[in-house]
Amino acid sequence: MNRLEIFLLGTLKVQFDGEEITDTLRTKKERAILAYLAEETPRSHQRQTIAEFFWPDRPENYARMNLRQALLGVKKAFGGEENANQFLKITENTVRFQHKKAWVDTAEFDEHIITAKRHAHDHLHTCEACIDHLTKAVACYRGEFLEDMLLGDVTGFQEWIVLRRERHFRTMLDALQLLTRAYYKQNNYDQAYFYAWRYVDMAPLEESAHRLLMRLLALSGRRNAALQQYEFCKSIIEREFGIEPAVETRQLYEQIKSGIPIEKIDTGRLASSDVPTQPVNPPSGLPTTSQLYDPVTHIPTRPLFMDRLRHTLARMGRAQMMCAVCVISVSLPFHSGLDVETKKVIHQHLVRRMVGSVRDSDTVAILGENEYSLILEEIKDPAVIPMIAEKIVRTVGAPILVNGMRIRVRLVIGYSIYPKDSMEAVSLLSQADIAMRTMQIKQPVEES
Repeated sequence: MNRLEIFLLGTLKVQFDGEEITDTLRTKKERAILAYLAEETPRSHQRQTIAEFFWPDRPENYARMNLRQALLGVKKAFGGEENANQFLKITENTVRFQHKKAWVDTAEFDEHIITAKRHAHDHLHTCEACIDHLTKAVACYRGEFLEDMLLGDVTGFQEWIVLRRERHFRTMLDALQLLTRAYYKQNNYDQAYFYAWRYVDMAPLEESAHRLLMRLLALSGRRNAALQQYEFCKSIIEREFGIEPAVETRQLYEQIKSGIPIEKIDTGRLASSDVPTQPVNPPSGLPTTSQLYDPVTHIPTRPLFMDRLRHTLARMGRAQMMCAVCVISVSLPFHSGLDVETKKVIHQHLVRRMVGSVRDSDTVAILGENEYSLILEEIKDPAVIPMIAEKIVRTVGAPILVNGMRIRVRLVIGYSIYPKDSMEAVSLLSQADIAMRTMQIKQPVEES
């Protein structure tokens, strides 16, 4: 029997009998469909449901025809129908991925985590089997789930990616914390430092990561290093958010600085054995799918925008290219008495204009009431960005005819450039917002 390996953590990679065939999948949709089927729980999927999911704005017959062509492309990548039938069971009405016959890194990742959680032991640091499972789980994590996968015209798929990405990311952070604590308890400081540093590297804005590393350094006798770690944490928090670290972090710093003994790191137990293989609810703090897209304009909201921006920066960094982040403020200075429904129509018009003013690969999102943001990718010459911004202001800010009324719109736009202004997503957005508020590019409004 042939061996199929699918890597979903990081960039998508598909191997068939040891040979990579990712590029043999002809289109993004073929890759996305295979990734979706491999990641979803083992079950049969209705072909009509998949067709509607990946071609939501197309007629049913057109969507089903596209799905048929995509499945043929996947079969061809596997070397023909005979090979593909080992892993994909396709009938006239359903499609089923044969999970037991393929290796998928997310399934391996979850299996190691679940096995460790279900194993009964008094303390993690005394259970080498569970430490081994967690170590193997961490080794599976090459990067964020489908980090380069973007189908801008398939909102449901993008929502699905964000939810799965966050679940795997949070599970990875939990595993890193547990390994750090377990190796500390074993007095294996080299391994404890390794996992603690990886935790900080993956989540530099989470103060809990810095506190764990500070405790580890202090408890192992490296007091100065612990104090330096606080300064590093403080600089990040101040740069990105303009605030001081949390009270808990500052208190830990003062304890270490004053030489006051701090509590030891407790490894304790893992979760109880009744852990579901799939989460019943999204992790705490994770936006629901309804929060990822604006219900009026159907464009991404801030959580999905920030996710896209971070992955855009990663792609631009690898390609050594620039991108721009724009923040746009919209106001209706001569139309303060408009009703809610009319305002909705106006903003729908504005968003259609914004989308039409940029390329398909760019992103238009809503940040808050009357405030939008853009990601302009693959900028070769920064000199074109002011011209693009001025074009957007002219195009989007033209008067709108609604219900017989000529609505005049005022736009103000500011922007920042990667990597010139910053290499961090939060900082780029903040600088674009500051530029907007200082009115670097604004649209003159004719007097009434």
